[in-house]
Amino acid sequence: MMKQLIDIINDLFRRFTPLQRLVIVIVFIGMLSAIISLVMWANRPEYSILYSDLEPSAASKIVGDLRSMKVSYKLDHSGKTISVPAEDVAELRLKFNESGYVGNNIAGYEVFDNAKIGMTSFMQNLNMRRALEGELIKTINQFPGVKNSRVHFVLPEGKLFAEDEKGKASVVLYMKNGVYLSDEQVKGITSLVSNSVKGINPESVVVVDADGNLLSENQNNEATLGSAKSQWDLQKSIEYNLQKKVLRIIEGIVGSRNAVVEVSVDLDFEKIERTTEAFDPDNVVVVSEEKHSETSSGDDPSRFNSEDVITNFELNKTVEHFISSTGNIQKLSVAVLVNGKDETSTDESGEEIVKHIPRRDDELQQIALLVQSAVGYDENRGDIVEVRNLEFDRSASQADLEYFAQAENKEMMMDVISKLLIGVGILSAFIVTKKLLESSGVSRLQLQSVSSKGALPGKDNLALQNGVEENEIAADVYMKKLSPEARAKMKAKDQMTEEVVSFAKERPEDTARLLRHWLIGVNNDA
Repeated sequence: MMKQLIDIINDLFRRFTPLQRLVIVIVFIGMLSAIISLVMWANRPEYSILYSDLEPSAASKIVGDLRSMKVSYKLDHSGKTISVPAEDVAELRLKFNESGYVGNNIAGYEVFDNAKIGMTSFMQNLNMRRALEGELIKTINQFPGVKNSRVHFVLPEGKLFAEDEKGKASVVLYMKNGVYLSDEQVKGITSLVSNSVKGINPESVVVVDADGNLLSENQNNEATLGSAKSQWDLQKSIEYNLQKKVLRIIEGIVGSRNAVVEVSVDLDFEKIERTTEAFDPDNVVVVSEEKHSETSSGDDPSRFNSEDVITNFELNKTVEHFISSTGNIQKLSVAVLVNGKDETSTDESGEEIVKHIPRRDDELQQIALLVQSAVGYDENRGDIVEVRNLEFDRSASQADLEYFAQAENKEMMMDVISKLLIGVGILSAFIVTKKLLESSGVSRLQLQSVSSKGALPGKDNLALQNGVEENEIAADVYMKKLSPEARAKMKAKDQMTEEVVSFAKERPEDTARLLRHWLIGVNNDA
């Protein structure tokens, strides 16, 4: 049966022209390639990330084990990320965590689990320091944004009759990409380290990042505002808060993106410490008084009486110790720029015209009063608040909006065109295939009759079947496919045709006269 099928396919293929054969081959190859690609895409494994940001040593061990287990994998980000089939991720993670390639393998107090008898005091102190460092590393690694960390201690040796020496600590942080620690978080880490180890003060803890940048500043609380960086940060913080407050108020009046606010603050960072002692001479206080009396009596004529009084006075004294605060605002300057209003109208041709209308003076005055109230305006201090109205230049932003709108429309049109081309290609392939099959001269009825008999006839049998030509269909086969009503109409039509033909043969003159009469009637009607 296979040989007969191949013969009929070859016979059909030989009936086409060379151009038709080329089209059939191209369409067949395209459809076969599309089917193969679809099957490969549907059966491809779905990969999920097993581990990312791996160390080279750990990545090489994991890849070696995956090869030995014959598990497919993919490497990304210069070998730091390993992906495996999604259904194997959970099992492989458990396996590699158990193997110790990845995960938290930092030794803390576990170093004492295998303590040996007879260890020297030096080894015990060393293990204690290792345990403290490991425990702190575990804790710091749990902080959000911290990928890894290292902690180093310098602990003094306790000596008899020696002054207590303070220890020191260093912390190295390896942060995740795009994550930065605030000053408060750095202070929290320094406090954590200093309170976890005896003999270390927060000022003795240094925190740096992976690039060697100093994150902690060794300053005492009295010099919090003493550095230039702290003064600059405080000034910018005050300016930013005032700017945000003013902008929120103004945008509620003029609308979003219709106002620009800039704030400049002059701060007083001078620190004055003064002690004053004042005495009041008019207000005297007796502190102590001592009296000595001496009397002599008898027949002696030189009898006498004496009295000594010693009084200690103290003047009223007032002692005043004054320390001025730092970071006070000396002068405040606020510049506000607001945009006008845009009114849209339609001209006679139907085109829209946008007209800019400036803000009125009373509106600007009301805005200025609101700004003064928001920032705490003080005229005696020399504060300045300026509000101006100018038309904003939105040509660049408008051009950007038009560009992105055109790019979005272009992308949408390309998507639609690509889908239409795919649909047109599929439809064209279907039409071309159908036309080529119809032009081959083999009917569906013949193929059905061949398949129902279980054998495919050869070329000679197909051409001689029921006495018809090779490209014709047998009449009885066609008549059997018609309904009874259709067969009756066809028989009536054939009978009428036979009667007309026989009439024309028997009476040609009457037939010619009848035709002339019809033609004359048609011409008259026209």
